This record gives sequence, C-alpha cells and structure tokens, in this order.
Amino acid sequence: MPDDIYINKEKELFEALEQELEDPEKIVAVQIAPAVRVSIGEEFDYSPGEDLTRKTIGLLEQLGFDHVVDTPLGADINIYEEAYEILHALERGEEGYFPVFNSCCIGWRLYCSRTHESLCKHISPIASPHMITGSIINHYLQKKLGKPRKDIVSVSVMPCTLKKYETMERFPDGNPYVDYVLTTRELAQFARKKGLDLKTAPESEFSELLPGSSKDGVVFGVTGGLVEALLTTMAHVLDVEKQDEEYFRKDDVIKERTVKLGPYTINVATVHGFANFEKLFKEIQNGKRVHFVEVMNCPYGCVGGPGQPLPVTEEKLKARAAGLRKAADSKRTFATVPQENPTVKKLYRELLGRPGSENARKLLYFHKVQL
Repeated sequence: MPDDIYINKEKELFEALEQELEDPEKIVAVQIAPAVRVSIGEEFDYSPGEDLTRKTIGLLEQLGFDHVVDTPLGADINIYEEAYEILHALERGEEGYFPVFNSCCIGWRLYCSRTHESLCKHISPIASPHMITGSIINHYLQKKLGKPRKDIVSVSVMPCTLKKYETMERFPDGNPYVDYVLTTRELAQFARKKGLDLKTAPESEFSELLPGSSKDGVVFGVTGGLVEALLTTMAHVLDVEKQDEEYFRKDDVIKERTVKLGPYTINVATVHGFANFEKLFKEIQNGKRVHFVEVMNCPYGCVGGPGQPLPVTEEKLKARAAGLRKAADSKRTFATVPQENPTVKKLYRELLGRPGSENARKLLYFHKVQL
C-alpha cells in the first residue's frame, strides 16, 4: 500500500487499486455502503431508488475483489454498542454523558471539531459503520485466512467524498481502519474504465465469511434511520415493545420524540443540514433535554452524499430515501435488529466478546484521530 493512504485523484486511485487487485499475495475486500445500492443504478440508466445490491456485488467481483462485505454489518455493530453505552449511562444516572451525538457522519464530525469544539466530547466514542466494517474485514480475515495485515487490503464504496478522510484514522499500531475509498461515481467510472456495465453484471451475494446485516443496519443510510435503529435495538435489549419507528421515516429536517423504553424515558432527535442543527443546538443550549441526536450533513442523509450520481434533484433524493427504506424492510425476514443477525452473533463469539468489552473497544472505538 502507498505511504500516502489518502488518495483522492481518480487516476492515482484507480492505478493503486489495479496494482492491489493484480497482486497475487493480496486479499482485497470491499464494503458497500447502504446508500450506494439505491443510487449506483443512476450511472447506468436505472431509476433512482432501485435496490441493486446483488448486481453491485457481481460488478465488484468482476472487477477482481476477493470478498464483498455489507457496510450495514458495521452499522449493526455500531448501534449494538451504542445501545449498551447509553443504557449503562442511564443505569448509572450519568446525566453528564448526555446528549450523545452520532459519530457516523464524517461531515458532522469535521463541522463539530471546527465550530463547536466543546461538543466533541459528546460525540459517540464508537467508530463509524464504515470504520467498523473496515476493522472487521482486517481483523476477521486475518483470523480466518491466516494472512498478515500487510496482505489484506480494505476498500470501500461510499456515497460521500468526505469518507476519504476516514482512511487517515489509525489504530494504535499505525494501521488504518480502511485503505481506500471509492465514491459511488468513482465506482461507476472505474467499472467503465475496465469495460464493465452494471446492466450486464451477474447477481451475486456477500462474502460467505461475512454475510448479511439486519434491517437496522441498512436503514442507517437515510435520515432518521440511525435513531430508528437505536430505538428498536434498545427495545430488544430491554425486551419491551418498540416505539415510534415509523415517525423517524418522515423527511422533516428536524424530528424530535420522547420515547418510553421500559424503565427509561429518553428524548431523541434527528436533524440534517448544519443550519438546521444550529437551530436545534440553540434550544439544547437553552435547556432542552435530549439524550441522543442524529446529525447528518446531507439532505435526506447519506443518500444525498457528495459522492453520489449527479445531477441531484429533490425527486431523486426522495426516491433514493424511499428505496433504501424499502431495502431495509426486505431484511426483516433475515433480522430486524443486530442481536438477531447470525453474523453479528458470530463476530461477538469469535472476535469481540461482548458489547463494551476490552476487545470491542480495541477494534470498534476511535483511537488516534487525525481530522
């Protein structure tokens, strides 16, 4: 891998990836963000919002990737850890722990570090789904395939150009969570460069070593999805009825709710767009009590990311959002929450231990941040 991991120029990025893919000693794995599956088709004359997960996996296999993994697997793990972190704080009565802001949107984390530095301590300590999936790819494939870290290459396809910054995040040993990031548009360009077309790509499945994610993991990619996932996951942990799931599927720029979960009453909010965040933040400064806030930079969440197909219209954003929620719901027959996901169970059993364990904190939480 090159010394300068943060490769942004398309030509350099494609050349570096081709070199990695052609190296017989390397295992090259790639993850697909949830928002990509309902937008990549726009680059190949499909309608916005069409779920092309299996076609995209087939295209990536044609490009030479050895394992294709679902970023929502990392979202499952992220929200599972988050649910326990929040529940433990509630159990201990640690009011100073709140409000917690999500860590998933790199645009939000960059904005916060530059405009509200005092709030950074309230950003969740759990790494983003992108970074968690990269960590799982690296550590689990090392364990299963008996390969050293230097021979495992972790690539991702993201809807957000800013996700390239997350290749600069490091573990204590100096290794990155993720080695390379392609945006949705760049994946289409890379495929066309190799003479490939999504329309003629075969349908395929995620790697048998790391298959599947729950409904909660997929719905992360659209505004309100993270809070929806948090509430359903916490309800499952507490063995109580889930509440207000559909409310967070509205497309309002700010959504707020007080939810009763067993012995706890929690206030949650979602917001997209930083001007809208500032309105909500002013209310928090004036005494509004909120336990968890989902902040997304882009309109409608990650489906509106800056690495997505152009041009962007309100109609396209709504179609992507609706398509992703539909794709998430199709996962209910497999697993609604992370705790029901067999892959998550396997990873905790074989690699992570339990939520909040020493090994989980080593592999899933932020370490040296270089933003």
